[in-house]
Amino acid sequence: MGVTHVGGGLLSFAKYTPDPVERRTAATIRSVSVDRILSLVLFVLSVALLVRLGPAAWRSWQVYAGVRSRRLADAGPLEIPAPDAVAARVRELGELGFSRIGERYLRLPEGIRYEWNVRDETGATYVSVVPVLAGSLVVCFTSFDDGTWIQTSFPRGETIERPNFHCSFVTTSVADLVATHRAIIERLRPVHGTPRRILTMADTLRMDADYRTRFGGVTLRRLTATVVLPALLAAALAVFAALALLVEP
Repeated sequence: MGVTHVGGGLLSFAKYTPDPVERRTAATIRSVSVDRILSLVLFVLSVALLVRLGPAAWRSWQVYAGVRSRRLADAGPLEIPAPDAVAARVRELGELGFSRIGERYLRLPEGIRYEWNVRDETGATYVSVVPVLAGSLVVCFTSFDDGTWIQTSFPRGETIERPNFHCSFVTTSVADLVATHRAIIERLRPVHGTPRRILTMADTLRMDADYRTRFGGVTLRRLTATVVLPALLAAALAVFAALALLVEP
């Protein structure tokens, strides 16, 4: 500001107008401040998401990464009482001609998981009934001497069709599960021969090792990606925001 006129004892001042350099400097300061605030907000939000999603993602990855090397074990010799949802499915299978093999267990990162196993009268199919949050998961397994496997699940699962792996699921009933599984066996029998017989607990453990060696993790990939990818995205955003905070003046 400068004095431009003196009159009547009053001073008149010219309005100050910043030069272009000053205007650009002020705009830059405002822009940097906004950018830092946005980077800080993004960092806080992404870290909060990572804290929320990270543990489940890590557990899911551990399960997936170790599926081929883990082995089920016999939980006997005494019969283990099944949860109500599992017991109901085992009774349904019994009405369809399946008989008890026994219980198996698997050591997972979050603890021990039990499953209840039955077989049909021919020994061509054995079934694992696993307790889950929504009740139970029922899975039929059949294998052939050439290493081909059939896996059919109820009430949910994956659909995978390969020359040596046929995976599907039904959403209707245990009876439909068994009928669907047996129809696939008959469709493949002319090509792959007679299924391997599963009669004892030792048979199921041997077959489980073969299944895990050949196809362990195949049916878990989509589920694992659903759990792990959001956590990875949150981690990437946290790194990006941290770098932005460090780089900005």
